[in-house]
Amino acid sequence: MSEAREPGGVAPAWTRAVDRALKLLEVASAVVLLALMALTCIDVAGRELANAPLNGATELTRLALAALVFCALPVASWRDQHIVVDLLDNVFPRALVGWRQLVVNLIAAAALTAVAVRAWKFAGRSVEYGDVTEYLHLPVAPIVYLIASLSALTALLMALNGIRSAMGYPPPPRSADV
Repeated sequence: MSEAREPGGVAPAWTRAVDRALKLLEVASAVVLLALMALTCIDVAGRELANAPLNGATELTRLALAALVFCALPVASWRDQHIVVDLLDNVFPRALVGWRQLVVNLIAAAALTAVAVRAWKFAGRSVEYGDVTEYLHLPVAPIVYLIASLSALTALLMALNGIRSAMGYPPPPRSADV
């Protein structure tokens, strides 16, 4: 059963359901960012005040940054919040914008699918070899599996975003309050 669409109307229920589901990734991003800020403050304070930096802070920062970027990527992709170059927007026929967005989003989804597949294979190899970080000896595979999974989710959301654009629905609100 399809939903009736009014010009300028509200997006269908499935897009609102995705928005609600992505709240979890927004919270995860916020928690990781807070932890990253605390880690940096502790490291800098220890380095400057006691000449004793936090052991392993660089490794933890790298892992946290990877988690932060890939937790935020699906949200930014779904909300069309990427940086864009709109050189041809003024000359592109308005009637074809939704279809252009479909093609662009499907290309991005294909690229992200390739990233997800390669990352998943790399994570499996990391488990097999027992790869760990250099100083703290933390396993690398969990963060790579996170990258692979969230890349796959982002690919799916980009494809859905393209479909939404081709159907003529606007992107979701850009504010954090959905």
